[in-house]
Amino acid sequence: MYAVFLDRDGVINVDTDYLCRIKDLVFAPRAMQALIRLSTALPANTCKIIVVTNQSGVARGFFTLEQCEQFAQQFVEAVTRESHGKARIDDYLYCPHHPTVGVPPYHADCDCRKPKPGLLTRAQSTYGIDLSASFMIGDQNRDILAGQAAGCYTVFIRSDHSNLDDLDTPTNPNASRTDLYDAAELIIQEVDDRT
Repeated sequence: MYAVFLDRDGVINVDTDYLCRIKDLVFAPRAMQALIRLSTALPANTCKIIVVTNQSGVARGFFTLEQCEQFAQQFVEAVTRESHGKARIDDYLYCPHHPTVGVPPYHADCDCRKPKPGLLTRAQSTYGIDLSASFMIGDQNRDILAGQAAGCYTVFIRSDHSNLDDLDTPTNPNASRTDLYDAAELIIQEVDDRT
């Protein structure tokens, strides 16, 4: 079992800063086609498609953990609805913490906030995922670093908000693509090349 880990904001949806209301969700161009392509080409019995997202809005008091959890469920439902059942999200994992702002228990230096790999290792434990055979797609340095720390193949998405210089640690993703659709095609080809 391997996984395709997807950052959310700037990759699947337009980054609108601290998104928490489903009415404000706008899918990125070609993102739905990409999710359909991944879901069709990579069967659920061998590959999990998993959203991994930092949600420090909880720590910052912008929304509650319950609202974050509700949005996660609504997000997965929206993907199913918008794709007419052709795309799937197998799991949606988020980190509500922030190491320097907020209130306890969310003001915390946790192991799940990217660039740390805790969300990916949690998925590994849950699904028996081979992280070395998995992929991490993101539009920020922290996404790439989390994927690298977990031993995944990393793909950087060049979005309007993308940034490979937001941390002190330099990073070199395995690949760079313009959007999730192009990244999906790359991953499908990589998987085909392995067999």
